[in-house]
Amino acid sequence: MNRRAPFIVLISATMLTACTSITPGIPSPASNPMLLKEIPPYGGAPKVPHPLPDSVLSGSPCEALSPKQIHDDIGPGIPGKVEDGALGPVCSWDGNGGSVLLIYFTTTQHEGLSIIYKQVKSQMKRFDVLPPIQGFPAVAYDTQPGPKTRSCHLTVGLADTLDFQIGLGLGSYNVGKVDSCDIAAIIADHVVTTLKAKVGR
Repeated sequence: MNRRAPFIVLISATMLTACTSITPGIPSPASNPMLLKEIPPYGGAPKVPHPLPDSVLSGSPCEALSPKQIHDDIGPGIPGKVEDGALGPVCSWDGNGGSVLLIYFTTTQHEGLSIIYKQVKSQMKRFDVLPPIQGFPAVAYDTQPGPKTRSCHLTVGLADTLDFQIGLGLGSYNVGKVDSCDIAAIIADHVVTTLKAKVGR
């Protein structure tokens, strides 16, 4: 990441949460779920070749970044705030100047990237299949077209049925100068480093 001043957010945490809440998608009810349920990966989602165990998402997503990573990516002396979300715990950081970063541990929906490909992709005007992040497939997407969107949502598949998500918004300082999805990918790489270390990988 370019070591500039911490990114200034465009939107409030409430707005970003509301926008991000549509991204995981909810499977449509089936008349016979036992017969119709698809087994991940599906919907065009790639298979995760070297999956991490479910236990990697135990604990708080506020611990997904080290103190140094938080300092470098968000700013000095900024605490994370954890709360329960519909898909699992979410941590938010409100940075200097109003910057906002959210990290979601998806623990209640075991669809991995498949649900993103099948139900979210069609809703987005931007949907970028990223190079694997330390071997884990990832996609970045937003309701606005790229290449330099002011907010970004990013999902990394840790296993066929396991993922974490990032929500990021940029403010006036960086709008048009940097791409929020580029920054989100760097932060996602830091999260993967922390999670792999957690399970000795």
